[in-house]
Amino acid sequence: MLRVGVLGASGRLGAAAVAAIDSADDLEAVVLDPRGELDLAGVDVAFDATILAASQRIVDAAVAQGVAIVVGTSGWGAARVDALRERGATGVRIVPNFSIGSVVGTHLATIAARHLGAVEIVETHHARKVDAPSGTAVRTAEAIAAVRAVEAPTPHEPGRGTLVAGIPVHALRLPGVSARQEVVLGGTGETLTIRHDTLGHDAYAAGILLALRATPPAGVVVGLDDLLGLA
Repeated sequence: MLRVGVLGASGRLGAAAVAAIDSADDLEAVVLDPRGELDLAGVDVAFDATILAASQRIVDAAVAQGVAIVVGTSGWGAARVDALRERGATGVRIVPNFSIGSVVGTHLATIAARHLGAVEIVETHHARKVDAPSGTAVRTAEAIAAVRAVEAPTPHEPGRGTLVAGIPVHALRLPGVSARQEVVLGGTGETLTIRHDTLGHDAYAAGILLALRATPPAGVVVGLDDLLGLA
């Protein structure tokens, strides 16, 4: 039985993680308080679904105590991940989105971006989501920029979206929506839209369980791509 210390269990993602763990015969959820000193004794792997300010401290504590950790908190962009790697962290998996369909959608976008010159991202989430752009949109933009050169189309027009790795990202926050991402690519005389919709938090269960059951990475890994054969 793998004991999973869940931090941030009262939030949407944390609650989804507890529900997924409770549905599994080989996992046991241990709800931990993310405030104050963090003691991970007796925990095999930690699951972080808090806020960025707390997440950085939690990851540091897990690394120091030699406990593998799966991070679902938004805000871990490339610069923060690089800093974590430079400190020699091990056993850390940072997952911008646990939805299998979302991971596949981002992978498809990196393939399409090699062949179509223009790309923008539109992400829509529920009105209570506090961060923008979303971690998934940031990850998608960074993944596209990693496979091809990107030149910001409108660097001096803030109304055209936030630039992430040179790609315009537009964030919408609306009631009645869970999560949606559209990657819109354009070429001469054609456009291609890669869209993914999350209809409920149960969409994250398969990805959460996949990440928790996986062998802890030797260093710091971002995403589920390697576990899905997409890396």
